[in-house]
Amino acid sequence: MSLFKTYAGLSRDIYYLCLARTINSTGDFVFSLITLVLTLQMGMNVVSAGIFVSMAALISGPGVLLGGYLSDLMGKKTIIVIGQLLSAILIISCSFWSGTITVGYLLIAVMFFISITRPAYNALIIQLCTEEKERKSAFSLMYLGANLGIAIGPLIAGFFIKDHVNIVFISIGTVFLISTFIIINQVKIGTRKELASTNSEHAGQQEQQRLSQPPSPLFRLLLKNPLVAFFIVVSFLNYFIYMQYSFSLPLQMNHSFGENGAAYYGSVMTINAISVIILTTVILSATRKLTALNSIATGALFYGIGFGSLNLLGTFPHFSIVALSTVLWTIGEILVQTNINLYIASRVPDTHQGRFNGLLLFVGCLGYTLSPYLTGIFIKSMDMESVWIIILAVSLLYALSMIILWYIEKSSTRRNEMKPLDHSKSI
Repeated sequence: MSLFKTYAGLSRDIYYLCLARTINSTGDFVFSLITLVLTLQMGMNVVSAGIFVSMAALISGPGVLLGGYLSDLMGKKTIIVIGQLLSAILIISCSFWSGTITVGYLLIAVMFFISITRPAYNALIIQLCTEEKERKSAFSLMYLGANLGIAIGPLIAGFFIKDHVNIVFISIGTVFLISTFIIINQVKIGTRKELASTNSEHAGQQEQQRLSQPPSPLFRLLLKNPLVAFFIVVSFLNYFIYMQYSFSLPLQMNHSFGENGAAYYGSVMTINAISVIILTTVILSATRKLTALNSIATGALFYGIGFGSLNLLGTFPHFSIVALSTVLWTIGEILVQTNINLYIASRVPDTHQGRFNGLLLFVGCLGYTLSPYLTGIFIKSMDMESVWIIILAVSLLYALSMIILWYIEKSSTRRNEMKPLDHSKSI
């Protein structure tokens, strides 16, 4: 229980925001829902269903960019509430068109509005947390809660989706409404800021003035922050690597274990879920003193070792190797995913947090989209196990990029010791 003291001392608003995100994530499996509904209920072939899933994936890219821009323009909480309310209405309406192709298009629209809320959630955590250590704990708690919800939601829905899909639609919509109600009533914007600011009596007026002005161009701020721009671009490697768990890994299971491959892949996902739940708090506690860049670099190394070790399956096709590999790359996942937003948090003004987080998520969408295609080319050109050596090399490149970025910032800080800037400090 002492490990959970890591999350002590956060603001009441953060706890409620993380609770809302946890509840919301129980219904946050629209990608899988599109596939299951179209194939199981409507009898659509896999290729046609795949087109709908691809459309949902593609539309999430513009969604996160728009969500980031609007959250800076209209407010983070406002965008979360609007996005979730529209998602709830659309997914509940699916029950009225059950069994028709309209459901597929409605679920794509749901995916768009869900993606709009993603940068707003990240930016709102940054806004509510005034201290860097608080942000690290808050992002870790959000990550842990989201994974708990993602693990529970599909498990429960699996019992109803074939014969009672309308119950699934209504339940997910209700979950979104409950989450939105918590955010509306319990998450108060400005409280932490007013306590931390010496001019708290004018904080409300300043916020209104900020929202009434159009946000300054993102590209201009990127030019002023080349290291942040570099970080966002290089983050493509993170998403490229992480996507291997859902593309190359199931192919490897089928290649190594034949007809038992699907069952083994299910076991991999179970090990991953259990590892996230057990290890997230432990890893946060152990790495609290590490900077965000060092944590990400360490996570990239665990990615490389974990995925790279799957190369051994060519010689020793034993599931014990897969199990150990899963634990290792899950540690990498935890380290990277709980720190990747922190680097931007301390280097970007609050007026641009939404757009920078949206841009980071957009790069993530590119990584998720291109990773299966590029990896497929690798697999076609060489044997299955050799692909993992490439992923190991990409992971080492990602780790090296983070170390170089850390070194550049550290050198810059030393040169400016006479005039230090808060936003140049490492997390």
